[in-house]
Amino acid sequence: MNQLNTLELTLLNGLVEKYPSLKSHIDSLKVSHRKSTGTGLIVSFEYVNSEIGNEDINALFSNEENIQIKKLKRGLSYVIDITAGRIEYLEFSTYDEKWDGEFGEYKIVEKMEH
Repeated sequence: MNQLNTLELTLLNGLVEKYPSLKSHIDSLKVSHRKSTGTGLIVSFEYVNSEIGNEDINALFSNEENIQIKKLKRGLSYVIDITAGRIEYLEFSTYDEKWDGEFGEYKIVEKMEH
């Protein structure tokens, strides 16, 4: 199992702002695997502390931010899956561009209102 990287932690902290009861979950999360899909990346989580209680939350969460990286013209979107109160996975998706799943330097840009 792997540690969460800085970007994953940053996005999970955004989740906690909306769902404060999930804050205690962050320290118990480890990455079970990261899988590149060719146009995205799926980061699957595992809990190292099975004592963490299940909240009554089922949601797909995104702050509608764009993650800009040098390799992609339009950047990445993401969604965090919460099922039965447990953070299951984080999925990054390109806007129909091929991508190797490597971030390098990145910048999180808030969605602009039109």
